Amino acid sequence: MRSFISRKRSRSLLLILIPALLASCAMINPQRPEVNLTGLQIREATLSHLNMVADLTVFNPNNVALTVKEVDYTLQLEGVNVAEGRSLAPVEIGANESGQVQLRIATAYWDLLSLVNQMQEMDDMAFTLSGKVRIGGYKILNKTFPFSKEGRIDTRTLGLRR
Repeated sequence: MRSFISRKRSRSLLLILIPALLASCAMINPQRPEVNLTGLQIREATLSHLNMVADLTVFNPNNVALTVKEVDYTLQLEGVNVAEGRSLAPVEIGANESGQVQLRIATAYWDLLSLVNQMQEMDDMAFTLSGKVRIGGYKILNKTFPFSKEGRIDTRTLGLRR
């Protein structure tokens, strides 16, 4: 009789521990967040640089909130490397939700020289945004994921077209 009760308790304990163990593994190995470029605007033109803001949407596919601690990036327009840098502030994103990350981009005119005339004539232009996103937060250990997105962006949002 005692062994029957002992086996029953062991099974009950296993039924409780297995889901907890699986949940803790998900916290140690979070899923990769999805990063998309959703906007690019020119904010200021100085004598030597063009200052822009890139808007990123980051989707958190995990069942727990995470913090986007940092985004390192490289931005190419029409195959020309125009900017590299890193985000300035962490952003908290809820479980299975999207959040916005803004990147401040300063690029020298020299880097854009080959694009300036093309940009005024084109309706849209090819972009490649690549880099790494470092996440962390409550129940999730710090982890870094690479990302790369390609697409086209409307040149009218840049304010160069009339």
